[in-house]
Amino acid sequence: MNSLQINIAIDDMTPEQIYDDIEAFLIVNNIESQQRFKLMLCILESVNNVVQHCPENAETLTVMLQNNQDNIVIDILDNTEFVELSTPKKCPQIDKPNGRGLWIMEQWMDQVHKQATVLGTHLRFSLQKA
Repeated sequence: MNSLQINIAIDDMTPEQIYDDIEAFLIVNNIESQQRFKLMLCILESVNNVVQHCPENAETLTVMLQNNQDNIVIDILDNTEFVELSTPKKCPQIDKPNGRGLWIMEQWMDQVHKQATVLGTHLRFSLQKA
């Protein structure tokens, strides 16, 4: 199994639904535990950001994982309007309302790319395999 796609209706989404399917995919593809942890945290943070910051606009979300020979690529697409966010240079303090998730993604992933699409927003990040 080299790829996985999960299509989610935001109103019907449960964290367990996302977590269980992705964790199983990563285990089947022999992704070591530390990398699974990093990937899962970044995926769940991305999904949570859509739900938390765009609840009135978010209807659907698609999470795609691609297991390549050298890396894992994650694509997260949603139907919300793209907002350009700058990545903090250092981890935001705990009293700041946001920014830590994006900072963690930039620190842990080898590549992070955000862009507007015709249908909404596309986030792609990747991690070289151990």
